[in-house]
Amino acid sequence: MTNQEKHKQCMREIKGTLIVTLLCCIWHVVTAFALNGKGLYFLGMPAWFSVSVLGTIIIAIIGVIYLVKKVFVDFEYDEEVEEGVDAQ
Repeated sequence: MTNQEKHKQCMREIKGTLIVTLLCCIWHVVTAFALNGKGLYFLGMPAWFSVSVLGTIIIAIIGVIYLVKKVFVDFEYDEEVEEGVDAQ
């Protein structure tokens, strides 16, 4: 990979990670506010807490699995490693 391709891949990975993080935050906040004060209980706790936290965990796990399989690429970003390989 050229340095430009490596930089482009790094930016793609950063954007993907930010999107998953934003989805988790949005889910957490929206469900917490939507279910707060309803008087519902789930797993012995207020529904807003249970749905918000458990949903965030599930979204995070699914997001990480997607990122690892579809977005992240394994490569060396260090230029010194490439120079050392060429010198040998």
